[in-house]
Amino acid sequence: MPQTIDHDATQSPSLERVSKLDPDHHLWRNGRLWWVAFTVHLPGWRKERVRRSLGTTDVREARRRRDELLRRYPSARGCELSLRVAARSGHRSQTVALRLSPASVLA
Repeated sequence: MPQTIDHDATQSPSLERVSKLDPDHHLWRNGRLWWVAFTVHLPGWRKERVRRSLGTTDVREARRRRDELLRRYPSARGCELSLRVAARSGHRSQTVALRLSPASVLA
């Protein structure tokens, strides 16, 4: 069962924390290009799965573009971001579910 963390603006920046657990979270390579996929929670208990091409073949640039997209998406769409990350530590993995509101990702 994943550990759920509800982030607020008083905590350390969560996107950086998630990236430390797994630097390639929510990224996958489709052919030559890197893509990002994540889930947002919309008003009225609706959810939406978002998939976007990051338009780059370089993984470092893909990470930068992913982080920028994850920071601005909630406030642009008026939704809450939901990230699930499995940390890779040896052969054990730890899953962390993170829900970020628009105010918390900009903090």
